[in-house]
Amino acid sequence: MIVLADNDILLKLARCDLFDEFLTAFAVTAADLRVLRTARFSVTTARHRKRIGDASFARLTAFLAAVADVDADPDPAAVAALTEQTDKNIDAGEAVLFAVCPLVPDSVIVTGDKKSLAGLAAAGAEEATCTALCRSLAGRMFCFEQVLARVLDRFGFDAVRQKLIDGRECNRRLALWLGSVLDATAARFRERLDCRFMGTPHCHPRLAGHLIRRSCRHFETRRLVFGA
Repeated sequence: MIVLADNDILLKLARCDLFDEFLTAFAVTAADLRVLRTARFSVTTARHRKRIGDASFARLTAFLAAVADVDADPDPAAVAALTEQTDKNIDAGEAVLFAVCPLVPDSVIVTGDKKSLAGLAAAGAEEATCTALCRSLAGRMFCFEQVLARVLDRFGFDAVRQKLIDGRECNRRLALWLGSVLDATAARFRERLDCRFMGTPHCHPRLAGHLIRRSCRHFETRRLVFGA
């Protein structure tokens, strides 16, 4: 499996020191990861270094040094169609990843930007090229919550609890899941995590209503966008 990672997930994993756990949970190695060439510049700025701290920044740059760039060219028609969706919160990098994933065999996307997924779903309901793109991405998308769920399934909450506490500023919801005094139990954290994903408050109604089939524990797909 080839994993295409966006900027947001790279920054969140670096802040939580979960790169190794992420690779193990997805049964891949650094050689299976791909990032956009632009990511090497856009996430390693002084602004991001200040935002995530020196230790996290060191982890990020080391990880980037170990992974390869996306070497496939995206579908230009798909990029053009997504670029025209100016009100859908799909930035240029996300548009390229969405447009290139169907062209890379056995590939998935991991993203820390759920708003872009909601935008993709909304665009797919309105424009024919985006509709076809959504169909080709069915079951190939993983958001931050799903990444955490896989890590918890593989390692357990106690093994990564301190890392999540240390990195909680990477995602404003993460601190809430951990509790006001960072006292969440494994069961309570998982309940909050699952509710956050399945509630999808940032998602377009079509994403919540038509794209996600809810389950008691694991995240499943119905038709489009999210991976299991």
